[in-house]
Amino acid sequence: MSTQSLIHVLVDTDVDFDDYMAISYLLKHHAVKVEGITVTGVGAVHLSHGVENMSNFLTLFNDKTIEQTPVVAGFQRPLLYSNTFAFETRQAADQHYDAAFPGKNSNPTRTGAVQFLRETLEHANHKFTVLMIGGGTTWGHLFQQARTDAALQKLLRDKVERIVMMGGNLLPQYVKPGAGGNIKDALGDTPYYTNEVAEWNIFLDPLGTQLVFDSGIPVQLVALNASNDIPITQDFVRQLSQINDPVAQFLTQVLGSSTIAPGIGKYLYFWDPLAAVAITDPRFITFKRYHLRVEQELNEEQDTSGQLIPDDANGAPVDVALDSGRGFVLALYLNTLAGRSAEATVENAR
Repeated sequence: MSTQSLIHVLVDTDVDFDDYMAISYLLKHHAVKVEGITVTGVGAVHLSHGVENMSNFLTLFNDKTIEQTPVVAGFQRPLLYSNTFAFETRQAADQHYDAAFPGKNSNPTRTGAVQFLRETLEHANHKFTVLMIGGGTTWGHLFQQARTDAALQKLLRDKVERIVMMGGNLLPQYVKPGAGGNIKDALGDTPYYTNEVAEWNIFLDPLGTQLVFDSGIPVQLVALNASNDIPITQDFVRQLSQINDPVAQFLTQVLGSSTIAPGIGKYLYFWDPLAAVAITDPRFITFKRYHLRVEQELNEEQDTSGQLIPDDANGAPVDVALDSGRGFVLALYLNTLAGRSAEATVENAR
């Protein structure tokens, strides 16, 4: 059996299709304890729907402790600008991709994500790993407050061991092979943004991400450079569908929905699930240290806001994922969903 020590995790999510995949992995993993889920309205889902959906999603696990995991509302607007996903994307997320939850979670949700996070850190006698799969808005607010609050700043540095964030991309001019942006990929034949260099989680709130980078807490950024190694394929969906488990069946329904299915094998990748795997098994991912800053300037005609720029003089240290072991990652993910994370961890370590 695996001897992995317990990893205490706080999740921030925009409750997109791959967020369900990532959070499922963590909640199914033997070495992870998720102690709180904050929901951002700056991303795929609208805030009220996201909070309700995430709370009800926890009923899939048939575990009262998991059902009682705090689900807390964050913010409806980014710290900077008002970039947003397409209406159809947000509507599908609001409707949880027409996949059914077993029932309504009777445990109350909360508001006030920043206060919740502060209280959770204050009351804990251990350190946390933070998984950010919905951009930097929620934690950006917390780090912004910490700039004028010495006690909060100390609390964050004492209690947050590392941040694993899905987002961003390093362009070919910075690394070979590079990764282009993915903004237009989600906008169909009539894109309403001109940005070709950024990734959605960074683009939606570039200031939030910069505040995360500048926090002084170690950041591992699971960028498109690494997730592009792992497309979501029909074979993966088939293997997932064969797992006799309510969570796996829910995810299969999500991936088969009218919004998501057209992208299988074409333009959808293992974005957030790879970030979740980075929490438990970072050895399957190659990280390299860069000093990064996030382009903040918006130009509607030729926009580069949200671009990650290596800058040794002015950038913050960030460990960027550049590639990943596709076979190991997929095997670990599927085994974990099937309830075999401990065995899979030992097997992959050999």
